[in-house]
Amino acid sequence: MGDQRKGGISWTDQTWNPIRGCSRVSQGCVNCYAESMAARFSGPGQPYEGLARMTPSGARWTGEVRLVEEHLADPLRWKRARRVFVNSMSDLFHEKLAFEDVSAVFRTCMFAEHHTFQILTKRPGRMLEYVEHVTRRKPAHGPADGDRILGQRWPLPNVWLGVSVEDQKTADERIPILLQCPAAVRFVSYEPALGVIDFRPWLGQIGELGAWTGFGQRLDWVIVGGESGPHARPFDLAWARSIVEQCAAAGVACFVKQMGSRPVRRDGASAPGYPPGSIVPLKLHDRAGADPAEWPEDLRVQQFPEGLP
Repeated sequence: MGDQRKGGISWTDQTWNPIRGCSRVSQGCVNCYAESMAARFSGPGQPYEGLARMTPSGARWTGEVRLVEEHLADPLRWKRARRVFVNSMSDLFHEKLAFEDVSAVFRTCMFAEHHTFQILTKRPGRMLEYVEHVTRRKPAHGPADGDRILGQRWPLPNVWLGVSVEDQKTADERIPILLQCPAAVRFVSYEPALGVIDFRPWLGQIGELGAWTGFGQRLDWVIVGGESGPHARPFDLAWARSIVEQCAAAGVACFVKQMGSRPVRRDGASAPGYPPGSIVPLKLHDRAGADPAEWPEDLRVQQFPEGLP
């Protein structure tokens, strides 16, 4: 758990980690901060014992995942309403986690109705399988009997479901599955951004009367951010600028989180020491590029879905 109001993850107020452990699924996981942190606390008697380890190639998850029952009720004790990022150190829809454990987390979300819970996954197929299971729309592997109360109340009005993507390939794979999952808010975290993405197929457009003119379901919120840390990969400001423009055209909330540790820009005009058209690194004081005062003015966009906390 961690209070995020004084720095950290700027789009949430609190992190809550009732699940520990994970495994890599794509290039977005290569420099995972959670993997490194878990490996630091993986010794005997420590919280991540058996879940991560240090190797000659760096920190690595072991692939084991567990429910931390002593932290399940934490949000019920928080009296001040807040946005809660669920499992910043894991993935609620990891294939090693039984559906009854997933339901235990969602039951806490259901009873702690004064909070807003933000859930991200890189495993949308497993998320859809769980949703179909709990709502009894389709049989699924896992417990023979889903959670009846959850199924009757789904989608929970205080739960936002999202996917993490890093490039066009992962966006094309994960977002259509997310949009099949009923949720109060469906969102995308485009972080670490590793390549340009065209989000327009999932955003729609605003027509003359201010109404959405797309087909089917669409995203409610897009977060964008560059990678931070000593091994961060470059983040082209043009990628963030494109997302801000795409969201504005569709009337979808956009939240620029950070420029990352290696922001770059492509200069049409020459910059000192660089030929025209070069990729120019930006030198920022904030190590994660998380201070909006250092960004170009048009990228200082930090919106939340309209009418929601």
